[in-house]
Amino acid sequence: MKFPRLIALAALGAVTLLPSQAEAQKRQRDRITREEILESPYKDLDLYQVIRNIRPHFLEAPRGVRSTGNSIINPIVVYIDGRKDTGLDALKLMAARDAEDVRYFEPSKSMAEFGPTANGGAVVIKRYKAPKQ
Repeated sequence: MKFPRLIALAALGAVTLLPSQAEAQKRQRDRITREEILESPYKDLDLYQVIRNIRPHFLEAPRGVRSTGNSIINPIVVYIDGRKDTGLDALKLMAARDAEDVRYFEPSKSMAEFGPTANGGAVVIKRYKAPKQ
């Protein structure tokens, strides 16, 4: 019987992932890598267009987030290389090829990471730095 052997090999870590499993692992829900950007048909567009086409939930207003009392739900905050930027318009000014890593923080995680002004979520971008030759 081959099935128990497959389970035993999987338990030992000897089974490799199928291409579809590897692709699913590579594409994370809250992250876009440079590799994914360069493999996409949107690589020649601005970063806003890439995000809108690959991970549209990064740009959507948070669902299910309610304000209590007089608190205000802020728009998504954008950080580029650790510095707070002007907002989603900053993504329209950046070429997609210039991004190394784009991460999305949902509202609860962004508040914990960046404070109460990030209660609408955050997009954190690390710029690509070409290797020195």
